[in-house]
Amino acid sequence: MKVWGDLINQAIAEEPFKKINEAFMAKHPNIKIDYEFAQNEDSLNVALQANTLPDAFFVQGNKSTKMKEMAKAGQIIPLDEYKIDSSRFPEEAINYTLVDGKMYSSLPSFFDYAMIYYNKDIFAKYSLEAPKTWDDFLKTLDTLVANGVTPIAVGGNGDFDRYWPIQEMAPAFINEDMINLYEGKPIDEARMTELFDAYRMFVDKGYYGKDFVAMDGKAAQLAFTNGKTAMIFDGTWNNTIYEQTSLNIGRFAMPGKDGVRYAQEGMNNLTTYAVAATSKHPKEAAEYVKFLSSLEAAQIVEDANGHVPIVKDIKPKGEIVAEFSAFDKVGKNIYHAFSAAANEKSKPQDLLLTEILPKLMLKKITGAEATQILQQELAKK
Repeated sequence: MKVWGDLINQAIAEEPFKKINEAFMAKHPNIKIDYEFAQNEDSLNVALQANTLPDAFFVQGNKSTKMKEMAKAGQIIPLDEYKIDSSRFPEEAINYTLVDGKMYSSLPSFFDYAMIYYNKDIFAKYSLEAPKTWDDFLKTLDTLVANGVTPIAVGGNGDFDRYWPIQEMAPAFINEDMINLYEGKPIDEARMTELFDAYRMFVDKGYYGKDFVAMDGKAAQLAFTNGKTAMIFDGTWNNTIYEQTSLNIGRFAMPGKDGVRYAQEGMNNLTTYAVAATSKHPKEAAEYVKFLSSLEAAQIVEDANGHVPIVKDIKPKGEIVAEFSAFDKVGKNIYHAFSAAANEKSKPQDLLLTEILPKLMLKKITGAEATQILQQELAKK
């Protein structure tokens, strides 16, 4: 049985999936897993067009519209008849797998959000602590710049690399508006402009240093792990990358203007897989997807990487998970909110990634202009 894993997350998924696959094959000696980290957006699109999907493959659930599109096109199969046990999971995890009320992927066992990793030794050198308010955060950034230290590593050369700062900032500025987008209500232009101005301000004030526009996400991670920056915006899902360094690293959730430390809603999709409608082994592939929803598979992932469990029977890995959990409120996810407002003529989530954020980062537009571009997109019907 051929299975495709997520190429982007190979670094953190390779070890646990080797163990997961071995455990599955031990339970099912009649099934041999041919597992490859062969999937990215391009390879998936080619396989969909050529009708050459593997038996099971990685999907992002309802984080994007892709799974829904594949389900509507009959390219993946509903899994309800295979009786995947969802009784252990909260409602948001179950909803993550559904299209029109039917389950199309394995259930996510973890919660993820983008946060800030920081170098404790650099902070200690300048008598800094993890900030608890937005103003404290800005003072920390200004102190580092004043001392010739690049505060934050960020990849300015990739759509999602430049996206992470605004995902973290958004709940602190426009959480009410993101809820409105889900409900089909209008947004407050002044708050949206304030968010976009804050995003651009980080560039204007030199918080990313000089060479960030030429860097992608991997280069940003390297700059931070080499001690060239004090912080990096990154996800809890990439913690293993930082754990494996010799740096003295801390973690904190983005502090908001209201003194609230925000996470953003988001299921971890490391173990969320679907079954192709073209599979010659749908029953066996569904059994594999079912195993990915099990406590055994989830514990293997947790022991390898240390994620924030959303299922109570998973035993957390060490003290780092406590740092992950030190947030006050889960806010909305800006990409998801704009996706919820999308229609056939309007794709505000794509516009955010491919036009608004690049132009803000290159200082080609102001926050007010960014808001107007977005409003014009949202008005399309």
